[in-house]
Amino acid sequence: MSSGLLSIARTALLTHQSALQTISQNIANAETPGYSRQEAVLAANVPVRMSYGNVGTGVHVETIIRKRDLLLDDSYRSASNLAGSAEMRRDLMGQVESVFGEPSDAGMASALDAFWGSWSDLSASPSSLSARSVVQQRGRQVAQLFNEYDTQLTQQRTSTLERLQNTVSTINSIATQVAELNTRIITSESNGNTNNDLRDLRDMKLDELSKIAGTRVIPQIDGGVSVLIGNSTLVQGDTARPLTLKLETPNPMPATPLTDVNVRIQLGTSPDRLAPLAGELKSMVDVLNIDIPDTRSRLDAMAAQFTTAVNNVHTTGYTFTGNAVPGTAAGNFFDAGSVANPVTAATIRVDSAILNDPLKIAASGNANGPTDNSVAQGLAGLRIVDDTVSWTSSSGATESGSFLSFFRSMVTRIGIDSAAATDNATVYRSLADQADARRQSVSGVSTDEELVNMMRVQQSYQAATKMIKVADDMMQTLLSLV
Repeated sequence: MSSGLLSIARTALLTHQSALQTISQNIANAETPGYSRQEAVLAANVPVRMSYGNVGTGVHVETIIRKRDLLLDDSYRSASNLAGSAEMRRDLMGQVESVFGEPSDAGMASALDAFWGSWSDLSASPSSLSARSVVQQRGRQVAQLFNEYDTQLTQQRTSTLERLQNTVSTINSIATQVAELNTRIITSESNGNTNNDLRDLRDMKLDELSKIAGTRVIPQIDGGVSVLIGNSTLVQGDTARPLTLKLETPNPMPATPLTDVNVRIQLGTSPDRLAPLAGELKSMVDVLNIDIPDTRSRLDAMAAQFTTAVNNVHTTGYTFTGNAVPGTAAGNFFDAGSVANPVTAATIRVDSAILNDPLKIAASGNANGPTDNSVAQGLAGLRIVDDTVSWTSSSGATESGSFLSFFRSMVTRIGIDSAAATDNATVYRSLADQADARRQSVSGVSTDEELVNMMRVQQSYQAATKMIKVADDMMQTLLSLV
């Protein structure tokens, strides 16, 4: 009997020692990112059948499990996907909004007001050289602002494209690591045990993928996982299919080279566009393919129609040298461009003749009236003319208005979009944090709880030592009777 007690006590000591070691591991990794709380699952040993019934033989650690809930993981990754997409869009749209910096005394709205105002001043003094010089400077200021906006949009596109390329490389790298971890986990768990540390590492990679690319995870029976991106498989077992970034160069090429060529994400050897996109990946592609091109297209439309409107009025006027009449027919105020090189926000500029000589600016609409101011008044009046700008989106929607209202509407639209992205980022980040808190309530380590468990297991361990003392006393008593 005493030998049976000693055997049971021995298994109790070893088992509770393993349980204490697991608790110690939890406490040591309480602040380790991605660590999942572990628990030693105890089970009774196989009993011995006796004539009077079954007699227990002790206890053992059946397995050490991770405290993890797959449904909570899926909920967190779904929320993280939305938060990553919203936060990326907030950052990128904030950068697009900063291009214009409105409202500002140095912005386009102020420059247009000053431009129309300079024509009003010229109409009051149609023979004034200084008034013409002011018109020249105001016109150049408007053109330079268009040029600067286009340059900054190009810079935003370049930096976003580089960021997207880096993101694609990161996704490929993580996908390869997940595939390698699949192999290691399947191999290490072939004996029936669970490799908790490798599973934690893989889950960290899967969390990162969900934020960047909105991936979905499907557990497999053998311990591996399949990872879906869009409607396609990114990782299957030990194989990862790489993403590639392609430019959708038009075929045939348009007569005017495109500044904003659409990008597409492709998976593996498939020539098709990967869809639907999610996470940070989606926001970057949307800004590159929709937001920046639409903003630039609006600016191009405004620059071209602004040039046409000003030139149409200005070319009806006359310029005068001294008191000589009749005057000379005025040329274009802005460079009119050509079919091959039309006027855009990038190319708009004051005509070289006017840049070289402000006297080429016409105020009079009468060849025999040097003091006439009808052209200057007509140009000043463009300030309030409605529907001087019209723009049609790729979907067929049309926007129109005066030059100032069209520009303000464009900036307001970007501002509203940026504000909405900021609000969405706040909401989705809060939801992701809540989902993570629910997940951590299961898988996270609470040092207080672990200390309570440690005291409970310690008491069981001490009880086992007392059992050994009792067995030893019984053995001594038996020996004393011999």
